[in-house]
Amino acid sequence: MSLSRFFVAFVLLAVVVGVTAIGCNRRKSAPEGVKVLEVWQGFNVEETAVFKDIMKDFEKDYAARTGQKVEVRVQYVSFNDMFTKLRTAALAKMTPDIAFMDSIKVTELALGRALVPIEELDSFKKRYGTMEKAREEFVGASFDAGIVNRLGQRHLYGMPVQTTTVSLFWNREMFRRKATELRAAGLDPTRPPRDWDEMLAYGKVLTEPGKVYAFGLHGSMWFNFTIFNIYGVEFVTYDENGVAQASFDSPNGLAALHRIETIAHSGVEGGAWVRGALGPEAGFLNDVYAMCLTGPWNVENFTNAGKDFDIDLIPGPSMEEVRRLGLPPRLPGGDPNDPRTYTSSNVGGQTGVIMRLCEERDLAFELLDYFTSEKVQRRWASGLGQIPVRKAAWENLDTSKFPFMPKFMTQLATAKRIPQIPLYGVLENDLFNPEVDLLLNKGQTPEQMTKRMQDGMEQKIFKRINDSLEAARKADKDESGS
Repeated sequence: MSLSRFFVAFVLLAVVVGVTAIGCNRRKSAPEGVKVLEVWQGFNVEETAVFKDIMKDFEKDYAARTGQKVEVRVQYVSFNDMFTKLRTAALAKMTPDIAFMDSIKVTELALGRALVPIEELDSFKKRYGTMEKAREEFVGASFDAGIVNRLGQRHLYGMPVQTTTVSLFWNREMFRRKATELRAAGLDPTRPPRDWDEMLAYGKVLTEPGKVYAFGLHGSMWFNFTIFNIYGVEFVTYDENGVAQASFDSPNGLAALHRIETIAHSGVEGGAWVRGALGPEAGFLNDVYAMCLTGPWNVENFTNAGKDFDIDLIPGPSMEEVRRLGLPPRLPGGDPNDPRTYTSSNVGGQTGVIMRLCEERDLAFELLDYFTSEKVQRRWASGLGQIPVRKAAWENLDTSKFPFMPKFMTQLATAKRIPQIPLYGVLENDLFNPEVDLLLNKGQTPEQMTKRMQDGMEQKIFKRINDSLEAARKADKDESGS
């Protein structure tokens, strides 16, 4: 589908959902006196089993509190297929009531009016009052992923239901092998580098060209959000009318690209960013890379392989960069003179959304609120090694079976949401990936890439968003009858 047709589909989706939301067909048979909620989720087998048990507990809890019966019907939809099936289901007027979906994709469904603004529900107002009050109880970056600026108004279109992040993995054995040389260079072999300049210094000692490298750099955009977030890069701004404007071409964007280029051309990075090369995780697993950026999903793999590794905060910017760019501290309670105080990361995971065709919207919110409650999140975390989305569940959490979890939680406290940009696939595959390949292959400068990214985002993404605004306003007006 062409981009122009894609945004026409956005408008059509808005009209279809808007019209049918008033009197949508009841497609789910239910026993007399029983309310039914249909939930689509894409957890793995172990997680799905626990999730179904939690939904049974919700049914009992709701009945005990209200005297009303509810039945939750859980359907598995692959995580990778969820967005496509939701769009198709919306056009066919056969959506579930609730979906747990990739947080990156929330913006696109929200702009297409397929989702309910949750903060407008009476049940939400009774529970939290405002979005701002609710945010205080959750992991900030994960909560922010559900907020979308549509037509100049910010609404909460989803609750965080699963979260993850990226941290620095380092091979302790490889550091020990070079302990004498590291100490001679004034470096501590018992800890990883604290900023990127120090990483290059460690790298000169750890690297044995053609055999071992200090670091494996990801080429994909999602992983590079860690560096963009560290350097305070904003990708998009929205004005009071919802008009989007690219904001990548900035001193911060330039600093981030200079840092990526410096790492790749330092001689201490093993070329993991090259398409088809040995990736960072595979290189770490095979003792080719002493350090890489990855997430909790690789802990079991590295542990089972017998790797002597540890996890720490991603290196921060140099203190000179902090001062020059005016970077804010991100690590709560961190030392303002420690570069790690200015670290950041990206955030991944899933957001629970309520579809506009849902008839029992307040009940749907209660289900999301139950799943994200402190009690349930403690169970979810301690049993499955998941990071709780509610901050209260972090306190005195039993992580004995998952000793690395607290370190990911510390890193997550510094993270930022993925930028609010629809057509993320276009941003990554059509814009960033070819441009960063050109940069790292010395085909362009960071200055040139910032301008090309800026122009590409404006033409391939934001122009089409902005051109669709009037049609979206008309769809809103037609539904309201005003």
